[in-house]
Amino acid sequence: MGDDGFEGRIAALDLPLFDTIESQTGLDDRRSLLAIQRAVRRLTGGSGYRYLEIGSHLGGSIQPHLLDPRCTSITSIDKRPLIQPDERGVSFAYEGNSTARMLELLGGVGPTDKISTIDGSAPEIDRAALSHPVQLCFIDGEHTDRAAVADFELCLAALDDAGAIVFHDAAITYRGIADCLELVAHRAPVAYVLPEMVFVVELGGFAVHDDPHVADALLHNHRAYLFALQFNDQYREFANRPAFRAARRVAARVRGLGGGLGRHR
Repeated sequence: MGDDGFEGRIAALDLPLFDTIESQTGLDDRRSLLAIQRAVRRLTGGSGYRYLEIGSHLGGSIQPHLLDPRCTSITSIDKRPLIQPDERGVSFAYEGNSTARMLELLGGVGPTDKISTIDGSAPEIDRAALSHPVQLCFIDGEHTDRAAVADFELCLAALDDAGAIVFHDAAITYRGIADCLELVAHRAPVAYVLPEMVFVVELGGFAVHDDPHVADALLHNHRAYLFALQFNDQYREFANRPAFRAARRVAARVRGLGGGLGRHR
């Protein structure tokens, strides 16, 4: 695909850019990711940009960058577990999770010569292997707070002086993301959420939010806020089962009695 053809597709946030390989992202996630990619292309100009991704699985979220003539290199980092822990209290299976399978699938999208792969988790990776600074990082690996912080620290080591680090599934690893923002508080990051669950951290004045599509999503960011609350509504429903409600009423009465006794001493 030539640059002219891709320009039209990225300008229109053409969702079929994700169609060849299954991607574990929602439609709004994809719009947000394409808007971010569009902004990065503008910010880096003719020199192009380098992209790093943690947690690639089948390569679904790599597709639009592989097709993008302005993306000069892609680094895919994935430990390739068959089962992965998650903050929701269950482990998720990733059958056939291999780098070879991902590259085979991506070969059906386009030439894969600009992709380099590292099999491993963030704490295991030698920072020296990340020799060329990147402008955009995407974190979608193990969905635990601990892993989110470790992945963020690796991205910080790889990031150019100005760039963006993007989390997927922010409604799951929000505690880890809060810790990540503390790590870079001295750098005055610009941080915000986009639909569905895309969390952006801009560093070094890398103003992704200036893109009209990103700015429009921010203007209507109630969609991302409400989606996150609804995503976690299952825990509210669980906590409001009759047995738990009865236990809370008993606890409230006990606290009330304790308070009353204290007042009359």
